[in-house]
Amino acid sequence: MAGRCLIIANQTLGGEALDEAVRDCTRRGVDEFYVVVPMTPVRHETSTWTGGFTLDAGGASPERIRQAVAEDKRRYAAELDQARDRAQRRLDLMVEKIQATGGRAYGEVGVDDPLDATSAVLEREGPFEEIIVSTLPAGISRWVKWDLANRVARLADIPVVTVEAVEE
Repeated sequence: MAGRCLIIANQTLGGEALDEAVRDCTRRGVDEFYVVVPMTPVRHETSTWTGGFTLDAGGASPERIRQAVAEDKRRYAAELDQARDRAQRRLDLMVEKIQATGGRAYGEVGVDDPLDATSAVLEREGPFEEIIVSTLPAGISRWVKWDLANRVARLADIPVVTVEAVEE
């Protein structure tokens, strides 16, 4: 029986470190890859989006507050659309790249929380023999700070390999 591998990645799709991990899987008999690309907002804020502003209640009219909230919602929706489009383009390119080497590949754009996106795929598309979590370099990766690979390993109970991209 041929093996199946789940790849969790976004900005690192198409990078040399991930490509080498895919080639290694292929050499070991993996012939099917499912790629989940959690939507990563293009612009990261330091706190969770809650309307995007803090207003002094004494200095802003209720109408001005409603307008500001509506504008922030429009901006947030546009940011999500942009994140989804970028993730889809990366996914399409990675699927094409794997297929060009003779492997089977397909996938999806997932929600912005990579653990939630992975959980959904595992429930719907499993089982997999292994998982690759591809991250940005440790100094700039939110996924490394969140200990995503270990959290995925506990969730999936199958081997998880972390591939850290190299800055070029």
